Amino acid sequence: MAARTLRHASVFETAQGSLTSVTPADLSAFHKAAFARDGLHVAVVGDIDAKALRARLDQLFGDLPQKQALAPVPDVTPKRRADAGRNALPQTSLQLAFPAMGRNDPEFYAGQLMNDIVGGSRFTSRLFQEVREKRGLAYGVSSSLEDYQPNMLVVATSTRADRAAETLDLIRQLIKELVDTGPTAAELEASKKYLIGAYAYRQSGFLQADFRHACRVAARQTRHRLHPAPPGPHRAGDPRAGRAAAKKLLSAEPAIMGVGP
Repeated sequence: MAARTLRHASVFETAQGSLTSVTPADLSAFHKAAFARDGLHVAVVGDIDAKALRARLDQLFGDLPQKQALAPVPDVTPKRRADAGRNALPQTSLQLAFPAMGRNDPEFYAGQLMNDIVGGSRFTSRLFQEVREKRGLAYGVSSSLEDYQPNMLVVATSTRADRAAETLDLIRQLIKELVDTGPTAAELEASKKYLIGAYAYRQSGFLQADFRHACRVAARQTRHRLHPAPPGPHRAGDPRAGRAAAKKLLSAEPAIMGVGP
């Protein structure tokens, strides 16, 4: 079996060795501990009524034990450092990871707005405008708010190896400016409008009624049930709240990784 990257509740880990050591008894023990009714969340999208659904759920899951027997996974604090690696590719890839808030944080959607302004919005974000449009340092640059443990805001780009240091310095300068001055009222308003509209659009299954998109809606509803979030982006604040969110998200020293020649 080839090595692959597994996403765990608290770590990213490449685990070829641990996969080969898994036994049938391990899988049986995990199934017994994890598959129970108190940990089951079901979202259903489709042509079925409540009575038929209850009968079908009882048929499928009624024999499961009542309680899970899982050990709690503690929150983790990522270690922040700078790493560099070398390869023969003509470009250097850069990533910066800032500690962030989880979905149950009251400022979660303020964080979503900050991410959109920093680099989450593909063509209008500060990073895209300054790094790509004005200086041509990279074809693409973006940020994403990873709301699983460990919670992170990750900035990523690739650039010519001889301009990697310049690109990294510019990214850090732009982030510092956002921390110092906060987003503008216009940026916040545009970001809120986008996130509210995009949320409704995604929830609709892209307005298509085929089975694939119905599954997407059900999966999204289940995720929200498992990882509830505070009130949505329409309540995510004014410029003062934006400045506070920028400081909370971006003031820490990030972990930095660069891979290139």
